[in-house]
Amino acid sequence: MKNNVRKRLFGALLSAATLSALLMGCQNNSKETNEASSQVSENTQEETKSESKEKVIKIAGTASVSEVFYEAFKEKYEAMGYKTEFIAFDSNPVCLEACASGETDISLGQQKKFVQSYNENNGADLDMVKPYGMFTGIGLYSEKYESIDDIPDGSQIAVMNDATNEDVSLKILETAGLIKLSDDVEFVTVADITENPKNLEIIEMEQAQTVTALDDMAAACCWFTHMSASGKDPSSYLIRDEVMINYPMGVIANAEDAASDWAVAMAECLRDPKVQAAIDEVFPNVFEFYTSDEQVEE
Repeated sequence: MKNNVRKRLFGALLSAATLSALLMGCQNNSKETNEASSQVSENTQEETKSESKEKVIKIAGTASVSEVFYEAFKEKYEAMGYKTEFIAFDSNPVCLEACASGETDISLGQQKKFVQSYNENNGADLDMVKPYGMFTGIGLYSEKYESIDDIPDGSQIAVMNDATNEDVSLKILETAGLIKLSDDVEFVTVADITENPKNLEIIEMEQAQTVTALDDMAAACCWFTHMSASGKDPSSYLIRDEVMINYPMGVIANAEDAASDWAVAMAECLRDPKVQAAIDEVFPNVFEFYTSDEQVEE
């Protein structure tokens, strides 16, 4: 009897020891598998980074503005190991089209709200890469009068005719006390003017033409960029907008690429003081640079 008990006890101990060994082996295998998976993941990330630096980052932009941004950050960006090619297009919508279609990796220098409008109208999925770069402004200018009060009754004033910019232009006139607008419209037009005490004639036109209109009209709402391109001082406005700080400009990519290393690194270049100084040298008094993305109300 005692021998049988001892045999059963020995067998139980042997089974427990075997089970423990098996469990230890499974745990070790699991640990080794997790470590191997982790190493594969790290290797994959490094390979992805390496591949992004091997490929040429193609950048769409306009020769008038975007190329100045590109030349300002090119040396710094390529010093990080990236290769680039700038491809000039004749308009901002075509730049966005090239990026959306995959012809280029980046569209440079357009405004975020313009990009959002493009997405809605074209079924695209573009996004602005953070950190945001800079913003510019729209001002009311005159080459005939030195103050808003000097503008005579019945004068002609030019505003931009596309939805967003016309809205901003008319709100500048309202802030100046020249007109009053309906407050229940998202994007106002001249049809939404409720009061016009000076009987001003508001002329809608393509945005690039408003600078030329200064030769003939009492005043015009113009982009700082267009004033600069025409050799005029962007800071000579009678009054400027109060909202363009919420219209960031910078690096645009397809949404799936917006958080990629190569896209973020390019956007970060626009926060570099040396890059900003190079842009200011070409476009004095045109751009203001963000110090934080929280400056933008979205």
